[in-house]
Amino acid sequence: MIPPLFAFGQLVLHDAQNVIFIVFGGFALLVMSDFGGLRRPRAIAYLGATLVGAVLIALGTVVSQNVALAGAVMLLVGFVISFASLFGGYIAAAQTGLLLAFVISITVPAPAAAVPARVVGWTFAGILATLAATFLWPRFERVKLRQHAAKACLAVANLVDGLRPGVGDQELLALLETARRAEASARQQYDATAKRPAGPTRRDRAFVQLLIELQRIVDIVEHPFEQSRTATPPGIEETDRLVAVTVAALRSSADVLTGGAAPDLRAVEEARERHRVALDRWANQQLRAGRPADQVLGGLDVDHTLRVVSYLAISLGSNALIAAGGRPEEEIALPVSAPRLEGISGTVTRVFRAIGTHLAPSSTVLQHSLRVAVGLALAVWLARSLGLSHAFWVVLGTLQVLRSTALGTGRTTLQALAGNVIGVLIGGIFAVLAGNHPAVMWVALPFAIFLAAYAATTVGFIASQAAFTINLIIIFNLISPAGWQVGLVRIEDVAVGASISIVVGLLLWPRGARREFGRAVAEFYRAVANYLDAAFARVLDFEPPSSLEPARRVAIQARDRAGEAFDAFLNERVASPLDPQTAGLLLSEGNHAMLAAELLDVVAGRMGYRAGGCPDGARVVHAQETVMLENLVTIADQLALETVSPTQKPVSREAIRSAALDCLRRWRNDDRAGRGAMAVVIAGEWVLNVARLEDDLQRPVAVAVESARTPWWR
Repeated sequence: MIPPLFAFGQLVLHDAQNVIFIVFGGFALLVMSDFGGLRRPRAIAYLGATLVGAVLIALGTVVSQNVALAGAVMLLVGFVISFASLFGGYIAAAQTGLLLAFVISITVPAPAAAVPARVVGWTFAGILATLAATFLWPRFERVKLRQHAAKACLAVANLVDGLRPGVGDQELLALLETARRAEASARQQYDATAKRPAGPTRRDRAFVQLLIELQRIVDIVEHPFEQSRTATPPGIEETDRLVAVTVAALRSSADVLTGGAAPDLRAVEEARERHRVALDRWANQQLRAGRPADQVLGGLDVDHTLRVVSYLAISLGSNALIAAGGRPEEEIALPVSAPRLEGISGTVTRVFRAIGTHLAPSSTVLQHSLRVAVGLALAVWLARSLGLSHAFWVVLGTLQVLRSTALGTGRTTLQALAGNVIGVLIGGIFAVLAGNHPAVMWVALPFAIFLAAYAATTVGFIASQAAFTINLIIIFNLISPAGWQVGLVRIEDVAVGASISIVVGLLLWPRGARREFGRAVAEFYRAVANYLDAAFARVLDFEPPSSLEPARRVAIQARDRAGEAFDAFLNERVASPLDPQTAGLLLSEGNHAMLAAELLDVVAGRMGYRAGGCPDGARVVHAQETVMLENLVTIADQLALETVSPTQKPVSREAIRSAALDCLRRWRNDDRAGRGAMAVVIAGEWVLNVARLEDDLQRPVAVAVESARTPWWR
């Protein structure tokens, strides 16, 4: 598409303003902002990017005459476009293309009278790019993403089916391995998709949460909450029923993602309630029949993992239904992870919440956006002040090599210079040989453009820089013959832009995401500790019932910032003591602790379990809960590099078990103590579960601390 666009502008319109914005408009929209998806949303994305680009070009042209004003506006626009990429999807995919449009308009000074010609050129390129993207080899990534997610749902359903009593350990391990591969494949497909659905719309957020729930279920089955599968189960028929409806809901979640029927989430909710009632009835009957309290406690512990998985199945099914465009039944009490707000108002609310979340100083999104904005603004000001002939190459050079760490920026700078030197050598030789034969250059142009586009996404950074330089030499020699010297100008401008990136990288967060990831996870752990404290207080009946929404909202915001920091860490792709698997474990353990708070809220708020009927046991569990939360905060201090030699107290399993047994014995003689005893049992289980998570975190935390303390130049 780009060669005919260029030929039309060069041979028919004969307007330099038109030609520049037609050619680079094609690159911006078809190469740098290649949107995927179904035809209709893909066409809307291209038209939307064309409209926004036209506004940016008009703005850049108006301020381009004043160097100081141009730099200031570049700072603002660069920050807004970079920051908006946190919404993912088409917004993130359009980021580089829109920056290119604005950079060219602001670095090639022109009077306001040039706005119409520039906008017409850009719009012409945008319309043809829309048609090309819609009808020439359209890609349907979202359909494939849902297919991979559906396969993962089926694998996880088979895994949950293996939780039935009597299933052997080897069979369960095989199911676990299959489910792990399937959910990992779904996440990898999502991560590899340029326009992945991570935006503020309800459907996008639901799909993201669905992938999280898949991983949560596999993690929990792999590391079950009960200590042993050899404990004698209660043997109630409600257990089989809960397994059956949970498996059915997971399989229907796979169906709804591929156009099938919606999952019956009400059946899962009802089965959970009946199972809870049946457990209470079984425990009471066993105690009254004289069965030892410790055996009853062991029986109550057997189905703990199943109950957690069934809750996650409701969340997963809700998110699958929303992601497929459906609506969960109003009678269903949606889990906290499911996006509730619908329509435009819901999207607007999520937009403002996301902005508020990442305007915090600890947000890696904010840091990256500031780094990009400052780098581009300095590049615009310096290139224009020095009067460089191709100032936009300086700014693009800054954008191309700027990385999240100073070391990464320096390494990319060397690669960019090497690639441009190679491109100048090859392109220069071709320019010398074909300089007097425009027809030869016109024939070579489609091959050069293909090579530049292909290398940018497939071969590597050095090759893409070389191919892009060859492409520019041919284009500029067709516009105004200048021979191979245009390549030297390209190297000089890229070197200036790269130098600016290095300076900015040294001044603004040179360590990148290594240090910030630890701090973000530390903030997440502290927020989860507050959420857990409020949830335990509610179950243990130490405070009057109140909404946990404020604490939950803070925890969600901290989790989102930690998730963005994790993504930034993965994108750095540099050698580090902290490997991706260990970093992922730090994040997932925080999610598990947050899940504990969510389920405690369900137990106390929705099911009405309070420990007031057994106050002595509640006080014992509360004391151990306090120790557990102090340990979690200590871990957070370690990650934030605020503690040199932390000391942690062990949570007393014996004390919690003794408190639970005392409450169960009291229930044997007093029916009124039943729900209070169960509240103590449930709260004690979660204290031990979170304490076990803390034990698992010792090695990952030590590795993360070592990585955070590593100098930025290493």
